[in-house]
Amino acid sequence: MTAESAPVLVVGGRTTGLMMAAELARHGVNVRIIDKSPEIDPHSRATYLRARTLEILHGLGLAEEIVAKGQPLKAIGLYANGEHVDTTPDLPVDSPFPWGAAFAQCKTEAILERHLDRLGVEVERNTVLLTFEQSPDGAIATIKRSDDSEETITTPWIIGCDGAHSTTRHGIDEAFPGEVDPIPYFIADVRVEGPIKPEIAYLCLHEKGDIFMFLLDEGRRQIIATLPKNSPRTDPPTLEEMQQLVDERGFTNLRLYDPRWLTLYHTHYRLAPHYRHGRVFLAGDAAHIHSVIGGQGMNTGIQDAHNLAWKLALVMRGVAPSWWLDTYESERRRIAADVIAWTKKANDQLTIFAELSPIARERFSAHMVVPECERMPLREHQEEIDLDYRSCPLCIEPDDKFEAGPHPGARAPDAAPLTIAGKTTTFIEALAAPYHHLLLFSASDTDHIEPELITAAEKTLDAHSHWLQVFVVGSNQSESQLPDGATLLEDPQSALRQRYGGNIARLYLIRPDGYVAYRSRRFDRIDDYVQRVFS
Repeated sequence: MTAESAPVLVVGGRTTGLMMAAELARHGVNVRIIDKSPEIDPHSRATYLRARTLEILHGLGLAEEIVAKGQPLKAIGLYANGEHVDTTPDLPVDSPFPWGAAFAQCKTEAILERHLDRLGVEVERNTVLLTFEQSPDGAIATIKRSDDSEETITTPWIIGCDGAHSTTRHGIDEAFPGEVDPIPYFIADVRVEGPIKPEIAYLCLHEKGDIFMFLLDEGRRQIIATLPKNSPRTDPPTLEEMQQLVDERGFTNLRLYDPRWLTLYHTHYRLAPHYRHGRVFLAGDAAHIHSVIGGQGMNTGIQDAHNLAWKLALVMRGVAPSWWLDTYESERRRIAADVIAWTKKANDQLTIFAELSPIARERFSAHMVVPECERMPLREHQEEIDLDYRSCPLCIEPDDKFEAGPHPGARAPDAAPLTIAGKTTTFIEALAAPYHHLLLFSASDTDHIEPELITAAEKTLDAHSHWLQVFVVGSNQSESQLPDGATLLEDPQSALRQRYGGNIARLYLIRPDGYVAYRSRRFDRIDDYVQRVFS
């Protein structure tokens, strides 16, 4: 078997690896996934799925179970030395999922693994990557199972999703520079009895140290307590110790019980200088790690996978040039660097309280309240719907001037209601198929579609139907005018037209990961994009 015809090897079977394997399989790539664990780890440090991640999972048919069983976060309660300072509402963002969902990492992994099973891919557990060597055409890897048997694998690509201590990253001798937070943390997964609301997370600043009570599903809480800087403590806390810390730091009327996990950990801030070395990629915690405060880590890894898989699939099929793979690093590493920077800033702000004077603590507490004018931009950033790839060479803004609609590089927002073949749907659901999507707007809402639009649709389908689908926005009376292969999108309330500036824009090209690649005032400009990015 040649390297190019062999399965892609995904190393690591947690959220990033499972998503990577599932997306590759959905895009038609032969894939194997290995993981050193015998089963899904029941201990979940990651607890929250953001709105953008839920949109992605919705396209796979996986978000509904998470939303039904998860717990939305509706507000943040801030306390200082046991006194209530403020409760700041988490405003709903512009998404089918206005709030994220607290949902344990192990349960997210179970859902992804079942999805992977349906795609015909089994996670090979109790299996580790020992060594690998690269060539211009692929790699040869040696894996080892729990019975000590070894196998040599020929593969076109290795994707390391194997966590902070990544064997894959060590195998390419990639550095992992960064720093360690001097403050150690206790973490507890428990139930809490007392007067707290299930949709509110609590940040409890205290002169003796902080307590953070984050959300989990099933009414549980993830409680994090800070210890003194450079504490020599190495063993996990007991439930009694966690109860004592909660009591002394301002919540004497709460009872902790039913612990599922108690541990001690240190926060690292690290970012790999490169995400690709030849035939090897890094993703998720193998490429970047940071504070759990902000709830970004699991989401960033899932979105790494969502970004890379479709590009790799198109390159392997010979549709796209190989330089597309370099855009994975240029797009996603910048996102990770931003996440590291702002989670570190948030972490440092929260943990400095104990070191301040009483007067400074009072000023600090007031400063922690987010002004109303800043809440929505902060919420959009938290829910990751403002991520932008406009500087990437795969996202091109022509010279045309637009006063409305998402620009190339921006996330393609939802619009509803729409109708396809008599069935009511949404735009995000219409984008679920693993293709680029070309959106063509007729000049008006009349039944007549311009001949130029029909010609553009025909030419596009003749030349590019192997990698894109064509949507035409029109009325149900115009379906008979469309060429074979084009899909009519009925927009009865002009929601899509208004959202995408359809009175000006005539063409939108949307990438398989749901970000705008190109737009134009003309129907026939798709070849401009193709000539610029497919060469």
